[in-house]
Amino acid sequence: MAELPTLPIPLRVHLAHATVQAIADEASADVLHIKGPAVAPALRPEGRSSADADVLIRPAHLHRLLSGLRRHGWHQVTGLHSTDLIRHSTNWYHPQLGQLDVHVRFPGIQAPAERAFDVLWRERGQQNVAGRPCVVPSVTGQRLILLLHAARSLQANAADIRAAWRTASDAERGQTLALARELQAEVALASATGDLDQYRDRPEYALWQLYAENRTTTTGFRRIAAELKAAPADLRFVRLRLGWYAAGVVVRTPQRLTADLARRPTLREVAAAYGQLVRRGRDLVVRRRPVRRDRP
Repeated sequence: MAELPTLPIPLRVHLAHATVQAIADEASADVLHIKGPAVAPALRPEGRSSADADVLIRPAHLHRLLSGLRRHGWHQVTGLHSTDLIRHSTNWYHPQLGQLDVHVRFPGIQAPAERAFDVLWRERGQQNVAGRPCVVPSVTGQRLILLLHAARSLQANAADIRAAWRTASDAERGQTLALARELQAEVALASATGDLDQYRDRPEYALWQLYAENRTTTTGFRRIAAELKAAPADLRFVRLRLGWYAAGVVVRTPQRLTADLARRPTLREVAAAYGQLVRRGRDLVVRRRPVRRDRP
């Protein structure tokens, strides 16, 4: 089929949600539509629109849905990975319908993926998108997911935080906090609401602190150690993969020095570079309570 570049992106996103629901129904796959037009109108900031469609799939039904997407003209763009090295979604593209992210877990939720889906599925509802009823989490679940997403880029998502949290009632905030505790998502939620310092003793703290500082491009031991500590318990193989990646950083350090210096580094320079990596990572590699800095 020929691509239709003139089709407005918001319309493509709406049609993508409706189409994916039809494919999921055909494949007997449980999906929850998240973000964008699937969100309750009260949680959508005015003028806010999505560039792609997002769904959360029951992990056991992943292959059913992906097979259905292939049958209906979708093409896989990326595998199950993310920029954080923790596998959580796979990206797909359709010439007429645009981009689709299929999530098997959502960043910030530490509960095992299957259990987390069960919790969100338990109080599911429906939202009509492009004339088709699409299955969505409860309004509380939608609120939490929006806030977890916003925590990854606080400045860019300030409007989402205002709509989902600042204007929420005490009862709505309490329900969101309770759901976050059930999904083990308190730390990421606290990052979005400005309460991250309450969780300095949690393994996920270092990673969400990086997001809060807008330092997600940080490389070296600090980023790697934060990823390792934040990896959910059901991702033990990911921890090994990240450990292998960390070892690669050590191996590549002399190569990077050579490129930066435009010559072969001396032993002293290599030792200094390794020392810098160790200093960056020593407080994060070891699982311990971060040291509080005295306020001036």
